[in-house]
Amino acid sequence: MASSNVAKILLGLIVVGTILAGALPKNVMAQSPVSSIVTQEFFDGIMNKATGDCPGKNAFLNVANSFGQFGSGSANQSKREIAAFFAHVSHETRSLCHIEETGGSSLENSHYCDLSMGPCNPSKSYYGRGPLQLTWNYNYIGFGNAYKIDG
Repeated sequence: MASSNVAKILLGLIVVGTILAGALPKNVMAQSPVSSIVTQEFFDGIMNKATGDCPGKNAFLNVANSFGQFGSGSANQSKREIAAFFAHVSHETRSLCHIEETGGSSLENSHYCDLSMGPCNPSKSYYGRGPLQLTWNYNYIGFGNAYKIDG
């Protein structure tokens, strides 16, 4: 179960990394690698609320390093980008422990369907998933259109 959650979290980080990498210039040279910012002390400060079976710093760095554009601007740009990423992700995933909204499909409003914003598949739920907890049918539609995914 724990390895399944780690795999889901890492997959989510890959998606988020792709999104973040797209916002940066393609020719930026790394001046401050992610690993020099995300030290063990930094990571432990974020993960201090996590349980022992949550993925660790090395798992994050392995994923982050596979996206050369993530955290590769100037030292200040990299710090801001990484801080913004961790601010959102650590809140939404409870320190990288949950890849799905707590309660997920069992929540009373788990379908998160607003027909005024777009169609809803009656066999799907649009509750929070991923490191940035994508919710609502219209957000799933937008993400699917952007990444050519119809699921």
